[in-house]
Amino acid sequence: MVYIISQQTKAILAKDASYYRSLILEVSRRRHSVYHPERIIDNTCVLNGATLEGRRGSVKRLLNVCSKVPVPVIQEQGVYMLPTASSKKKDNVWLSFYHIDYYEQRDDRTYVSFHDGTGLYVNTSRQTFDMQYKRTGELIAKLSRPFFFGGNTFPWNHL
Repeated sequence: MVYIISQQTKAILAKDASYYRSLILEVSRRRHSVYHPERIIDNTCVLNGATLEGRRGSVKRLLNVCSKVPVPVIQEQGVYMLPTASSKKKDNVWLSFYHIDYYEQRDDRTYVSFHDGTGLYVNTSRQTFDMQYKRTGELIAKLSRPFFFGGNTFPWNHL
Protein backbone atom coordinates (compact mmCIF):
# COMPACT_ATOMS: atom_id res chain seq x y z
CA MET A 1 0.00 0.00 0.00
CA VAL A 2 1.41 3.38 -1.00
CA TYR A 3 1.48 5.99 1.77
CA ILE A 4 -1.07 8.78 1.32
CA ILE A 5 0.12 12.27 2.16
CA SER A 6 -2.10 14.22 4.56
CA GLN A 7 -2.07 17.43 6.58
CA GLN A 8 -0.05 15.47 9.18
CA THR A 9 2.84 14.89 6.74
CA LYS A 10 5.80 17.20 7.45
CA ALA A 11 8.51 15.75 5.23
CA ILE A 12 9.44 12.86 2.96
CA LEU A 13 13.10 11.91 2.70
CA ALA A 14 14.64 9.50 0.21
CA LYS A 15 16.41 6.53 1.80
CA ASP A 16 19.10 4.49 0.13
CA ALA A 17 18.40 1.28 2.03
CA SER A 18 17.99 -2.26 0.76
CA TYR A 19 14.24 -2.30 1.46
CA TYR A 20 12.87 1.09 2.50
CA ARG A 21 13.03 3.91 -0.05
CA SER A 22 11.46 6.72 2.01
CA LEU A 23 11.32 8.05 5.53
CA ILE A 24 8.11 9.96 6.21
CA LEU A 25 7.94 12.44 9.07
CA GLU A 26 4.47 13.11 10.43
CA VAL A 27 3.42 15.33 13.30
CA SER A 28 3.30 12.46 15.78
CA ARG A 29 5.43 9.69 14.26
CA ARG A 30 7.97 8.50 11.71
CA ARG A 31 7.08 5.98 9.04
CA HIS A 32 9.00 4.06 6.41
CA SER A 33 7.87 3.19 2.91
CA VAL A 34 9.16 0.87 0.22
CA TYR A 35 8.21 3.50 -2.37
CA HIS A 36 10.32 6.45 -3.53
CA PRO A 37 9.15 9.94 -2.47
CA GLU A 38 8.00 10.85 -6.01
CA ARG A 39 5.86 7.71 -6.18
CA ILE A 40 4.22 8.65 -2.87
CA ILE A 41 3.58 12.22 -4.07
CA ASP A 42 2.28 11.01 -7.44
CA ASN A 43 -0.10 8.56 -5.74
CA THR A 44 -1.60 11.28 -3.55
CA CYS A 45 -1.81 13.70 -6.50
CA VAL A 46 -3.69 11.08 -8.54
CA LEU A 47 -6.13 10.53 -5.67
CA ASN A 48 -6.76 14.29 -5.84
CA GLY A 49 -7.33 14.57 -9.58
CA ALA A 50 -3.98 14.84 -11.40
CA THR A 51 -0.59 13.22 -11.74
CA LEU A 52 2.59 14.61 -10.24
CA GLU A 53 3.85 15.37 -13.75
CA GLY A 54 0.58 17.12 -14.62
CA ARG A 55 0.82 19.33 -11.55
CA ARG A 56 4.50 20.02 -12.18
CA GLY A 57 3.69 21.05 -15.75
CA SER A 58 0.98 23.44 -14.59
CA VAL A 59 3.19 24.97 -11.89
CA LYS A 60 6.09 25.39 -14.34
CA ARG A 61 3.83 27.43 -16.61
CA LEU A 62 2.19 29.33 -13.79
CA LEU A 63 5.47 30.36 -12.12
CA ASN A 64 7.64 30.32 -15.24
CA VAL A 65 10.21 27.99 -13.65
CA CYS A 66 11.92 24.86 -14.92
CA SER A 67 13.39 23.05 -11.92
CA LYS A 68 12.75 22.28 -8.26
CA VAL A 69 9.03 22.85 -8.77
CA PRO A 70 6.77 22.97 -5.69
CA VAL A 71 3.69 20.77 -5.92
CA PRO A 72 0.11 21.47 -4.79
CA VAL A 73 -0.56 17.93 -3.57
CA ILE A 74 -3.91 18.59 -1.85
CA GLN A 75 -4.61 22.24 -2.59
CA GLU A 76 -7.97 22.45 -0.80
CA GLN A 77 -6.35 21.18 2.42
CA GLY A 78 -3.26 23.39 2.13
CA VAL A 79 -0.83 20.56 1.42
CA TYR A 80 1.96 21.97 -0.74
CA MET A 81 5.25 20.08 -0.95
CA LEU A 82 8.50 21.82 -1.86
CA PRO A 83 11.70 20.06 -2.88
CA THR A 84 15.05 21.10 -1.43
CA ALA A 85 16.94 19.96 -4.54
CA SER A 86 16.34 18.29 -7.86
CA SER A 87 14.13 15.24 -7.42
CA LYS A 88 16.88 13.21 -9.11
CA LYS A 89 19.30 13.92 -6.24
CA LYS A 90 19.48 11.45 -3.38
CA ASP A 91 19.60 14.16 -0.74
CA ASN A 92 16.41 15.87 -1.93
CA VAL A 93 13.83 16.29 0.83
CA TRP A 94 10.18 17.10 0.20
CA LEU A 95 8.82 19.46 2.87
CA SER A 96 5.25 20.47 3.58
CA PHE A 97 5.07 24.27 3.37
CA TYR A 98 2.68 24.97 6.25
CA HIS A 99 4.63 22.82 8.72
CA ILE A 100 7.75 24.99 8.36
CA ASP A 101 8.22 27.42 11.24
CA TYR A 102 11.62 28.85 10.36
CA TYR A 103 14.89 27.93 8.70
CA GLU A 104 18.48 29.06 9.16
CA GLN A 105 21.96 28.41 7.83
CA ARG A 106 24.06 26.10 10.02
CA ASP A 107 27.49 25.44 8.60
CA ASP A 108 27.01 24.30 4.99
CA ARG A 109 23.44 23.07 5.49
CA THR A 110 20.08 24.57 6.36
CA TYR A 111 18.20 23.68 9.52
CA VAL A 112 14.43 23.59 9.02
CA SER A 113 12.32 23.88 12.16
CA PHE A 114 8.73 22.68 12.19
CA HIS A 115 5.83 24.16 14.19
CA ASP A 116 5.74 21.08 16.44
CA GLY A 117 9.24 21.86 17.74
CA THR A 118 11.07 19.22 15.69
CA GLY A 119 13.42 19.93 12.83
CA LEU A 120 15.90 18.52 10.38
CA TYR A 121 18.97 19.46 8.39
CA VAL A 122 18.79 19.64 4.60
CA ASN A 123 21.76 19.72 2.24
CA THR A 124 21.17 23.10 0.68
CA SER A 125 22.11 26.68 1.43
CA ARG A 126 19.73 29.01 3.22
CA GLN A 127 19.62 31.18 0.10
CA THR A 128 18.53 28.27 -2.11
CA PHE A 129 16.01 27.10 0.48
CA ASP A 130 14.66 30.64 0.83
CA MET A 131 14.06 30.74 -2.94
CA GLN A 132 12.15 27.44 -2.75
CA TYR A 133 10.10 28.63 0.21
CA LYS A 134 9.20 31.92 -1.48
CA ARG A 135 8.43 30.15 -4.76
CA THR A 136 5.94 27.94 -2.92
CA GLY A 137 4.41 31.00 -1.26
CA GLU A 138 3.99 32.59 -4.69
CA LEU A 139 2.30 29.42 -5.95
CA ILE A 140 -0.11 29.42 -3.01
CA ALA A 141 -0.93 33.10 -3.59
CA LYS A 142 -1.61 32.56 -7.30
CA LEU A 143 -3.74 29.48 -6.73
CA SER A 144 -5.67 31.20 -3.90
CA ARG A 145 -6.44 34.38 -5.83
CA PRO A 146 -9.71 33.11 -7.34
CA PHE A 147 -10.94 32.20 -3.85
CA PHE A 148 -10.47 35.77 -2.63
CA PHE A 149 -11.21 37.73 -5.80
CA GLY A 150 -13.37 35.43 -7.91
CA GLY A 151 -12.69 34.36 -11.45
CA ASN A 152 -11.36 31.18 -12.94
CA THR A 153 -10.53 28.41 -10.47
CA PHE A 154 -7.50 27.41 -12.56
CA PRO A 155 -5.43 30.54 -13.29
CA TRP A 156 -3.10 28.66 -15.66
CA ASN A 157 -5.94 28.45 -18.18
CA HIS A 158 -5.21 32.10 -19.00
CA LEU A 159 -1.57 31.51 -19.94
